Amino acid sequence: MFTFVVTCYNQADVVPYMLESIKYQIEKFGQGQEFQLIVTDDGSTDDSCRVINRWIDENQGLFAKTDRLFREENAGICVNYVNALRHVEGERFVAVNGDDLIAPYNLFDITAKLEEYDMICTAFLKFTGEGDIIRSYNTYLEVALQRFIRGKTLYRAIKLGFPIMGTAVYRKSLLSESVLDFILGFRTVNDRACFQKILDENRDIKVCYVNRPIILYRISATSISNFNSPTRTLHNQEVAKLCRIERETEKSPVFCLLLFLQEKSAAFRISPDYFVRLFRFFSPYFAIMLWLYLRHYRDIRKMERRLVDAHWEECREHYGRMGERIGSCPDS
Repeated sequence: MFTFVVTCYNQADVVPYMLESIKYQIEKFGQGQEFQLIVTDDGSTDDSCRVINRWIDENQGLFAKTDRLFREENAGICVNYVNALRHVEGERFVAVNGDDLIAPYNLFDITAKLEEYDMICTAFLKFTGEGDIIRSYNTYLEVALQRFIRGKTLYRAIKLGFPIMGTAVYRKSLLSESVLDFILGFRTVNDRACFQKILDENRDIKVCYVNRPIILYRISATSISNFNSPTRTLHNQEVAKLCRIERETEKSPVFCLLLFLQEKSAAFRISPDYFVRLFRFFSPYFAIMLWLYLRHYRDIRKMERRLVDAHWEECREHYGRMGERIGSCPDS
């Protein structure tokens, strides 16, 4: 059984796009497989639950099992996320946000690689407004860097809060109870906390990178990646907390210093002043990124171009198709 996990909070207007992109995957690529759908809502105050319930009722035949995990009160993304992961029944799964979309390419081809690897790092494209794909190559530098972060560098990068692996798919067996409990110590850094703990417990993890978008990320006023987002401050404080926790058990004095500097750089990242935020580029995290970029400059530039040029138009059209599907639904 393959499991789709969708986390939602006040996304009534956009969660149908995600659900329709799941339906697209199943109908086009999922022949002969069984599917589980888990939708978890974190106490939405809009019509999210009603919209989700209506969609599931109309598409019940797609799934062997559906779980609707709706909270009455908001508990934060980490609680919502862990609650959903505890209900995953298949070894292969993908966890997505309700305001994003799954890209129009065969997701199951990528997850099939889990027979050989423990984790598959994948790419993403960002979009704003009416499905306008962000085509600036530099936007995807961190995505391309996943190809070159391996072994000890991977372990160190994750400890420093490197924002990679956000769209990675991995074996469910890596989700130990200690990993889930660790995530629950935070409110917004569910992905980072998850991968940091997984790497702590699995130093010899086998990873590969696929330079193809698996997720289309919606950038909005409330996105954590938006410097003006109301959750940005809390998010960066929790990234600093991750560094502080790692410092407590780190034996290398040199790396302890790097963790300390990375922790303190959060003060620059959350500053409302643009020029103060520029100081974040002097953090250890950006030093690693710069080193990898200079070392693999030509390959990274090629990968950025291939990612954007080969996929942006199809992904934009895919967004439009999902909108047409929603428009044709009754009572939409």
